[in-house]
Amino acid sequence: MDRLVGEVLSRILVRAHLLRPGFVAKILFEEARPLGVRDATVYLADLEQDYLRSMPRLDGRAVPALRIDSTLAGRSYRALEIQYGPVDEDALHHVWLPLMDGSERLGVLELVVGDVDEETLNWCRALASLAGLMVVSKAHYSDIHAQVRRSQRMALQAEMVWAFMAPPTFATDEVLVACGIRPMYGVGGDAYDYSLLGDHLHVSILDAVGHDLASGLIASVALASCRNTRRGGGDLADMVTYADHAIASQFGRSRFATALLCDLDIETGLFRWVPCGHPPPLLIRENKVVKELFHRPRLPLGLVSDGDGPSFDESPPVYTEQLQPRDRLLLYTDGVVEARAADGSLFGVRRLSDFVIRHSTAGIPAPETLRRLNRAVIDFQHGRLGDDATTVLVQWRPEELRLKFEF
Repeated sequence: MDRLVGEVLSRILVRAHLLRPGFVAKILFEEARPLGVRDATVYLADLEQDYLRSMPRLDGRAVPALRIDSTLAGRSYRALEIQYGPVDEDALHHVWLPLMDGSERLGVLELVVGDVDEETLNWCRALASLAGLMVVSKAHYSDIHAQVRRSQRMALQAEMVWAFMAPPTFATDEVLVACGIRPMYGVGGDAYDYSLLGDHLHVSILDAVGHDLASGLIASVALASCRNTRRGGGDLADMVTYADHAIASQFGRSRFATALLCDLDIETGLFRWVPCGHPPPLLIRENKVVKELFHRPRLPLGLVSDGDGPSFDESPPVYTEQLQPRDRLLLYTDGVVEARAADGSLFGVRRLSDFVIRHSTAGIPAPETLRRLNRAVIDFQHGRLGDDATTVLVQWRPEELRLKFEF
């Protein structure tokens, strides 16, 4: 059996090079039939992470969307676990497996097989791992993946900002990053970014003033400036200086962006950051907020430079904090804590931190915690978002979370 599985995976890999985008389920079905696969369907999570939506099937059959919060397929997505159940006829079984790209949840793979013994589930896992890689490798060459994941037309500024942002989840043995943002289709001013280069993880979160096309442009310019400086060998202070100049030179002093630009040494746990008019990070240790990393902030990006050129006369303050293994850093925009209920009460920092700590204590993976947090913020406002709401959770040495990404 092991030899047959190896041959099947090898044939899929060979065909994957010239595979048309959207045809992942087709190649799995055709090549895995010797293993007993009777059907295969690829589901992608929509941008809101409320539904799993099927990629188009070659037989043209319409497949209904599956709710993430109330189906076996959704449970597989939420908990990163295999789920299975009987098909109505022929003694077959549905098997749902998390579809992953590294630690990023893409959706689920549904297979119809004749048995669900341990051997079968093992090669189903291998097929799901390969399917996740193929979905991601083909996503850049077609709009089909974006179409499946969207339930409505996206605002132009949101289209622009999403094109710049990194995937919502990233993890290694040393660090985990999970990001959440709402609204999905109308976000304009909020954005996040991260990049691991050697032993240093750069993380940034931005909130450009306004909710229009200009706010999306400012956020995009800030992200591009930080990346350009970082890739040119610049440090945190350089990124702040050049981003400030880029915004001021293009938009004047009437538009700006608050920001946290951060660096984490994943070997030593030394955390460095520059606050630019932005809410301070929260340090969570042993399931409690031990401190709010508040220091006197620099002015928001775009309000220091005169627009004629980067000014290095006054280097921006860079603050440091030594982390302990399993420490978490929670970054957020004011749209989260300033979410307002009908009675005027605010969501607040306390509610935010309690929510994250409660779910983490229950063993909920960080990406799932932020998915639920997004929903909680929206429900708190009875479905009406008054501002963009973005959160970024960083954990150093996340030993207890590793098994959550093994499926």
